Amino acid sequence: MQPRTFFVLAPLAFAVLLGTVNDRTTGQPLAGVTVSVGNARATTHADGSYRLTKVKPGAATLTASSDDVPPQQFTLTIGATTTRHDLRVCSTTLDYSCAPQ
Repeated sequence: MQPRTFFVLAPLAFAVLLGTVNDRTTGQPLAGVTVSVGNARATTHADGSYRLTKVKPGAATLTASSDDVPPQQFTLTIGATTTRHDLRVCSTTLDYSCAPQ
């Protein structure tokens, strides 16, 4: 009789990342901005809010972009459960100059 080998699979730990996207100059909420971390993507609502699920905890790069928002990257640390990260981005419609910060 052969000995049996058992594998224990650890559950994958995912977190939630949520926040708002506002214009850097006016503070106005921006709708229709794609926010992404890794393979997780969301589009902001009329109030600028977004929610990403199934995000890996740890150091991450968040990208925000749309037709009106040139791609902008933010470095953050995602906690084990839920992390809030509000963004102030440059919008070509609302800002006269979209120089990188």
